[in-house]
Amino acid sequence: MSADKTYSWEKGQFKWHFGIQIKPEDRWRVATELAKRFGIKDLRVMLDRRGGGSAYVMERRIRLPTHRYSCSLGLIIHEIAHVYDWVHYEGNGHRASFKKAMIKLSIETRMYRYLIPIYAQIRKERAESRAAYNARVERSQRAMAAADRAVGRKIALKAEKKTPEYRLASAKARSKTLATRIKRLQTAQKKADRQVRALERVVAKKPELVESPAA
Repeated sequence: MSADKTYSWEKGQFKWHFGIQIKPEDRWRVATELAKRFGIKDLRVMLDRRGGGSAYVMERRIRLPTHRYSCSLGLIIHEIAHVYDWVHYEGNGHRASFKKAMIKLSIETRMYRYLIPIYAQIRKERAESRAAYNARVERSQRAMAAADRAVGRKIALKAEKKTPEYRLASAKARSKTLATRIKRLQTAQKKADRQVRALERVVAKKPELVESPAA
């Protein structure tokens, strides 16, 4: 079957699949997840700016269009079917084995059998990603708010240090600190004086050594 006849046959046979448009941000994920469900766990999906799609079966690689062009579920299944045909039937091109693969994959994908869990997983991951992003934003905002408060406190303190009231309070604090130091030094001096007097009494009571006369 020629390529044009295959395309016409597909669009007539699988209108439901070709009527479902896959968003650009979902194409890579939908293609890889569908391929896994068809037993192709190592499918490589490339997105480029050319319209349409293509399959490189020996490399287990397919090409899908990016956001500039529409991309239907039928197109994705078509390209995966080429790789499936190569892997399971050793076929290539648009021959009978490809038609067999296309029918199998289209039937299994019918009525969102595989799309529902795929999109459920996509929504879950995006929700987790948004939650993680929001958490990072919240942490960043808290850090910025804390930094702003710290800067505000420094500015306020700098302005406060220029006021007479602050200088008076600082002078009183220094005076109190010095008074405390003086008191401690006086206490230490009294303790040292007591030790001196005690030692003087000990020395005064000690008998003097008398040198014995030389023989």
